[in-house]
Amino acid sequence: MVADMVDADFFTYWYISLPSLALAVFIYLLIGRLLLSLFLRPESLLMRAMTAVTDPVVRTVRAITPRVVPASLVIVFAIMWLLSARILLHQVLVARRMFG
Repeated sequence: MVADMVDADFFTYWYISLPSLALAVFIYLLIGRLLLSLFLRPESLLMRAMTAVTDPVVRTVRAITPRVVPASLVIVFAIMWLLSARILLHQVLVARRMFG
């Protein structure tokens, strides 16, 4: 019963669910990149792959962040921006449900 409601909500509000899912994936990838950077060298295959996938987001945040901020902190800022965007997206969903 609950699974049917979740599927119905997902397909009814797919235009909010899919971007939310994409934001969650990028958030987890950025967290993984940040944690792996503590243990792996930048030239390792896994770090190069993580950097290639998450670099567009990090470069976008780097463009609006002062140059004094270190690169690892820019990744934290990127995580915070994506979390904020995801919260805003869910607020849009709640408002849409409330006001039709």
